[in-house]
Amino acid sequence: MKILTASNTAFELEKIKPKLAFLPIGATEQHSRHLPLCTDTILSDALSTELLSAVKWPGHIYLLPTLPISTSAENTGYRGTISFTPVTMRAIIRDTYQSLAMSGIKQLIVCPWHGGNFILKPVIRELNLEHGKCVVFHLNPWDHVPPEVLAIFSRGFEVHSGDFETSIMLTVAPGQVRKDRRDNPIHGLDRAWMDMWSMKTLSRGEGHAGHPAQATVKKGLILRRSVIQQAAAYLRKLLENSRKYKRY
Repeated sequence: MKILTASNTAFELEKIKPKLAFLPIGATEQHSRHLPLCTDTILSDALSTELLSAVKWPGHIYLLPTLPISTSAENTGYRGTISFTPVTMRAIIRDTYQSLAMSGIKQLIVCPWHGGNFILKPVIRELNLEHGKCVVFHLNPWDHVPPEVLAIFSRGFEVHSGDFETSIMLTVAPGQVRKDRRDNPIHGLDRAWMDMWSMKTLSRGEGHAGHPAQATVKKGLILRRSVIQQAAAYLRKLLENSRKYKRY
């Protein structure tokens, strides 16, 4: 799979004519005291190319620039967080697909590296229903981390800025991880609670839940390898299904 980007020219894309595009979605939102606002965007920029390189699918793909702002309502209340409404995100996905389709792209893979974009699945179903076939895929890479990898972290998957996220950031951008890492062991925090309460409320103002002080490069490398391998395998399956199932 040859990966084309916005660093290519329009004429280079015209010559190669990729039929598949990949939209990575980051965020600009608080990540407590020790990680930057652009954490999800940093991860997206670093890992999207790795993921696509691991897919080993014939043909060419247009890797779009990471969308640096998305739906982050649960992390408002802190300086610097920017959040689009679900209605805005719906319009962004629809407009992105329509723009690409006008230039010959047949399918778009939407890949949220930020977990709060719950509007994506409904709008993807909506577009596929309208077209009567799969024109947009949904790939959340964090959904495919196996339990045995989650088990190496102090509390498994921690919702925000804990051991899990801090460990992988230590492998991607160690210079961006601040020394002020404070464990905030709020046990039993369910991701669904953030539909009803903000992270600021749930974390008692700290902006995270979990054990970032226990994060290590070793755990981060295991997680990084797993995310890439498992998400790539799942994406290959989706692409195979698209050949198999011609109708919505």
